[in-house]
Amino acid sequence: MTLPLPAVFNPALSSDRLQEVALWLLDELYATEDDLSRSTDNGYTRGCTTFGRQRSRIVAEAASGKHAWLGLPNGNNDVVLSIGGVPCRFSNDDPSNPSKDAVLTANRYQADFLEFVSPGEPGRFCFIIDRGHDGAAEPRVEFLGFTPTGEVACRWVSDAVRVLRVEGEQPLAPMVPVGKPQIAPKRRGEGDAAAEAVR
Repeated sequence: MTLPLPAVFNPALSSDRLQEVALWLLDELYATEDDLSRSTDNGYTRGCTTFGRQRSRIVAEAASGKHAWLGLPNGNNDVVLSIGGVPCRFSNDDPSNPSKDAVLTANRYQADFLEFVSPGEPGRFCFIIDRGHDGAAEPRVEFLGFTPTGEVACRWVSDAVRVLRVEGEQPLAPMVPVGKPQIAPKRRGEGDAAAEAVR
């Protein structure tokens, strides 16, 4: 069954905004995987670092002031971001069989929002970073909207394309003037002396 997009219920949850948040979450996931590739790293170290970096990224993006639609009602470990005033959570979990509180329960910032939702409509929203059932699939983000009874009422799925970029401002190397090459026919004997020197 195909579920409607979140913007059907709330236009503030537009696909371009959801995609931007999804890219931040995936960017931090990829960076963590690249950085924590030692034999002493495991799922726990990667998982904690990934969550911490994703949380810090959301806090930094909200503090930057670049996104008028992005708010941060709660920047603690149970982080809540808001998109056009709609409180949202995020979790690295399995969207088809979630087990983490960020997906399963309403945060205190989301609870008030649920009071104004009509029956069958979503009032609690969560970005879920999906790695597939075995953790080896290409990561993607699902944004799910839940009714007050916990049923999924809407769904949005990100593009799963890894974007490579250059970190920081990389100045271009300075231009070096190169003179025009001089081309002339080879004179007899010049090559013979070089050949003799090699022998």
